[in-house]
Amino acid sequence: MTKSPEFAEDGIPQGFVASGPHTYKSRGIATVTRDLSAPPDTWLLVVRGEFDRDTLPCLRAALDDAYAAEAERIALDLSGVTFGDSSFLDELLEARGRPGRLVLAGPFTGQIRRLLELTGTDGVFALAPDRAAAVVGLA
Repeated sequence: MTKSPEFAEDGIPQGFVASGPHTYKSRGIATVTRDLSAPPDTWLLVVRGEFDRDTLPCLRAALDDAYAAEAERIALDLSGVTFGDSSFLDELLEARGRPGRLVLAGPFTGQIRRLLELTGTDGVFALAPDRAAAVVGLA
């Protein structure tokens, strides 16, 4: 039997630890939690930690669940993201191209703000100053 390089021996996607219906964790220092206080048509995902190629599976799994639920709006609270590399940005850009409205909520850490500014993607994404504004559609 041949294992896909994307999966560890336990069958879980590389870098991802399934931890319940509303929390997604990476084996590194990254988590995504669904905040259920948002309206039913909105998935508010609270993203925390450092995101690179190895820790992205938890974000990808949370986004996949939001798309599977046919969420009209996906608000990503990025205020707790302390690091994001080009693979993190690629994941956000891919999510932007999928159905539903993607909103990135701050306040953004200096590194994330700089990543968006340097790549010019701060003008591509719908940005909200905080999660409340992202959920009610002010972005």
